[in-house]
Amino acid sequence: MKITEGLSAGIGSILRNKLRSFLTMLGIIIGVAAVIGMMAVGEGARTLIIRELEKIGGTNLFIVQKPMWIQKDGKWIRNPSTEYLTLQDAWAVAASCPSVESVNPEVMDGAYLAHENKSRISIYEATTPMFTTAQDWYTAFGRFISMGDLDNWARVCVIGVKVWHDLFGESNPLGREIKVNFQRFTVVGVMQEKGKLFGGEWDRDEEILIPLTTAQKRFKGGKQVDIFWCKAKSYDLVDQAVQETRLLLMRRHKGEEFFRINSAKQFLQAVEKVSLVIKSMLGGIAAIALIVGGVGIMNVMLVSVTERTWEIGLRKAVGAKRRDIMFQFLIESLLMCLVGGGIGILVGVFIGMGMSGIVNMFIFKGSGWPSTVSFQSVLLGFGFSAFVGLLFGLYPAYKASRLEPAEALRYE
Repeated sequence: MKITEGLSAGIGSILRNKLRSFLTMLGIIIGVAAVIGMMAVGEGARTLIIRELEKIGGTNLFIVQKPMWIQKDGKWIRNPSTEYLTLQDAWAVAASCPSVESVNPEVMDGAYLAHENKSRISIYEATTPMFTTAQDWYTAFGRFISMGDLDNWARVCVIGVKVWHDLFGESNPLGREIKVNFQRFTVVGVMQEKGKLFGGEWDRDEEILIPLTTAQKRFKGGKQVDIFWCKAKSYDLVDQAVQETRLLLMRRHKGEEFFRINSAKQFLQAVEKVSLVIKSMLGGIAAIALIVGGVGIMNVMLVSVTERTWEIGLRKAVGAKRRDIMFQFLIESLLMCLVGGGIGILVGVFIGMGMSGIVNMFIFKGSGWPSTVSFQSVLLGFGFSAFVGLLFGLYPAYKASRLEPAEALRYE
């Protein structure tokens, strides 16, 4: 039997009983829609996380900081260590750790900004020239902080796009003065637009960047550094870079591990573990729906075999072989499941879009959580459908092929 003949017979069978065919496919539609919707949201989450991590340095980023509180004997206590991170530690990591591409030490704090009769609350990041490399964030115009600024404790600043517009409107801010916590600073650059992280409150376009040494001298009064933003040479070298950094800092601080290191890789792995658990749970629900749909397919195909007994007998009487009959019923079962799978994929796409919309509106407002339907998930949806169609269509097809022509022709 030719494939075209089998497809024609299968389509005819589905169209003759539209309502029954739809109800039969419903389990397949629900199962595939659940799989596609689940994967769309999961892949969207991964896409969002990677996109947001790119705003602060990418997936090969890791940070070093001294935690204010540590856990000891099941209780949280203030960190008792008198050690702290310094600018010299950062230069040592950059010079001595072969897996580390760049290190950017920073101090962060709140800032009151003022220019003429305009003012606003902001955050200052006291940083170094390594900032742009470590965080993949560069100036839109003007220049960034230089080593000369660090050496001279220069009162210069680079401002975010929103700070520029809030304080200067559309006029050129370069070379003009603003007050940062009531001290005069000269604007030397404006950063590229960056936006909020994960749709939250931290808007990088509202920041101001100043030399680290200037903040230590004028605002902090000490050599302490809050955080190192470090970047490994590649994603695969993150763990090695973290270990090199840990050992070097411990050697420089009497063997004491007073700091904590967290990497974007660890965060991604944790998210993927949670995602895997959720996918497994939803996958189980989808599997049940597919099995129920498969049983429905098998029942309808068995009814179809009974209803078409005379037709089967006639076909055998004019020369159709067992494999032809079996092939025809398998094609019908497979076609019904593939049509159901196609509808399920479309429904799953809309489910994914709806769920991402709910997340954007009510959970992570304005995060831009995408719904990502990959080619692999579409293939998976059709693959599940084909498997169910073949598995649950096999017995009805076999039963139809075993009918004897003489007995089948006597059936009414």
